Amino acid sequence: SVEKLLFVQMLDLSHNELRTTEGLEAMQLLCSLNLSHNRIRSFSALGSLRHLKQLRVLDVSHNHIGGKRPVDTTRYLCSSPLSNSGEVGRGVPS
Repeated sequence: SVEKLLFVQMLDLSHNELRTTEGLEAMQLLCSLNLSHNRIRSFSALGSLRHLKQLRVLDVSHNHIGGKRPVDTTRYLCSSPLSNSGEVGRGVPS
């Protein structure tokens, strides 16, 4: 049954108190990922996502990125292909 997860294209992991994305790199077909409302504290915790070549939509809003000097994560949102806005964010910085 774990093999079926490899074919997942959209995944909502919001509100799970996640601190890292480790392990998600195996989901090579993932194109939309919602990580909002978790406990991610840095962009380096998102490092495994660099291996997801199909990823087009990423939501990291409402996390703890930046600690005492929080980063406005809404600046890095990518629009959903299902939305009508056509507006695209800048993506996750390297």
